[in-house]
Amino acid sequence: MGVTERRAREKEALRQSILDAASQLVIEQGHTNLSIRKIAEKIEYAPSTIYLYFQDRYEILMSICTDVFERLTSQLEELADRELDPIEGLRQGLRCYIRFGLEHRSHYQVTFMTPIPELPPDHPASCEDVGQAGIRCYECLRQAIQKGIDAGVFKQGDTHLMAQSVWLGIHGLVSGLICMGHDKEFPWANHEELIESQIDLLLAGMRV
Repeated sequence: MGVTERRAREKEALRQSILDAASQLVIEQGHTNLSIRKIAEKIEYAPSTIYLYFQDRYEILMSICTDVFERLTSQLEELADRELDPIEGLRQGLRCYIRFGLEHRSHYQVTFMTPIPELPPDHPASCEDVGQAGIRCYECLRQAIQKGIDAGVFKQGDTHLMAQSVWLGIHGLVSGLICMGHDKEFPWANHEELIESQIDLLLAGMRV
């Protein structure tokens, strides 16, 4: 590995550490209490180092959300490229979404379970990039459902209504497991069986 490549990897690793630390702080203290100083303390760097990567906490929050959408979309589009049977393709896509959320819990919570703060009027950052990244991710689900309709295995219907119903079904599952799945006093079913059961129910509701 050359010096340039090594430095690029180190830079990206530090950027990711900043986003990881910020995500955890948002979960613990809320986005209104997020600050560059707190992030710097958590990763044991000087605040000036954070500013080499991000202008302020707003840009960090926008970057967390955009990164989550882009990484998840990349995985979903890779599945779509395999040209699987429509039912199996959607099943694997839903599994992918659930697995992603459970493996990146703090980032998922910031992106999907925390209201995006209103940016100051004169702030150069924009929610537009986040919104576009989110729509692209959502379209993976909607198009997978449309593919099933075209193949005659899903009922005819409003694909936006169907996609949003399915998404909220798996979002509720992921959110519940993140927030309460560790509660030993609740009689949780096996998590893997619960995931498959939820997917089966959602698919059954759309099948012809």
